Amino acid sequence: MKVLYIGDFIKGNGPSTVDINVRDSIKKSNQSNQVEFLQSTTKISFSVMRKIHNIDVVHVSGVSFLGMMLMLFSRLCGKKASMTMHGSLIMESQFRKIAPHRRFFELIQQRCANKIMPVSNLLAEKAKINKKVIVIPNGVSFITKPTILKQDDLITLIGGGRKEKRHLDVCEVIKKINDKYNLNIKVNLFGESGIDSNRITNFSFVKDFGFCNKEVVFDSLSKSKIFIQYSEFESFSLAVADAINYQCYIIASNCVGINDFISKSNSYIVADNKKKLEEAIIQQYNDKERAMIENKLLTWGQVLDKYVKCWETL
Repeated sequence: MKVLYIGDFIKGNGPSTVDINVRDSIKKSNQSNQVEFLQSTTKISFSVMRKIHNIDVVHVSGVSFLGMMLMLFSRLCGKKASMTMHGSLIMESQFRKIAPHRRFFELIQQRCANKIMPVSNLLAEKAKINKKVIVIPNGVSFITKPTILKQDDLITLIGGGRKEKRHLDVCEVIKKINDKYNLNIKVNLFGESGIDSNRITNFSFVKDFGFCNKEVVFDSLSKSKIFIQYSEFESFSLAVADAINYQCYIIASNCVGINDFISKSNSYIVADNKKKLEEAIIQQYNDKERAMIENKLLTWGQVLDKYVKCWETL
């Protein structure tokens, strides 16, 4: 079996993190000679199209013009095709402007795929992808940290001022708690500016770091007692996995895909409204008996095994 894997291998965030980790896992495995990698921004050419004749499966991570064309061409040539679904452009269009041609690319890829691999059951359900589905979550690079000294009054938020992250709701709840209980809970905010940015940064307890090096984010997680992912929708959330690595208490909305793989406890609370969010923050702020967060998350090697098994059965 030979696979052509089209993805984003330029270091960044989101899908590129996934693709780089899958590629590195493959290079360390006995599958290294069976998988060829192609950057998704590569221009279409005759030499690129010829690659189809030497492979059995075209796998596309995410949505791209190159991925769509190679999946379509592979099916015309009697080859198999699969795709990793990191999110849904149709769903994302509810929160931000998505170019119509990208939604078209996504639709064609889904039609061409023999198998679609969403990163969570939640994504498969919300995107209404009922056929040809096998859920393969993102992997986690587990780390062993020594005892970390936490600041009880520090919370980290990742996702900036984008409305769908609902960080404005979180900050409104924190202000209410600070005023009601005379506390001084502080927030470190990371990520791009968005519709809610100005209102969020008006809160005196918020420090907005914007985009910055991941080491700065990890330093904040290592100091923060609580990490909150109160998104309106999150197909998976690698940020939650990072927060687990750095031994944070975690509060997530009920629309975060990684919830499927984590056991609920006082250390991992799912809140589906602002009242429950307030209760969760107060509980975790006061909690001194932290339990380890039990989870069924996979290593990148285990994720690779699932990909390979899927490709072999196409």
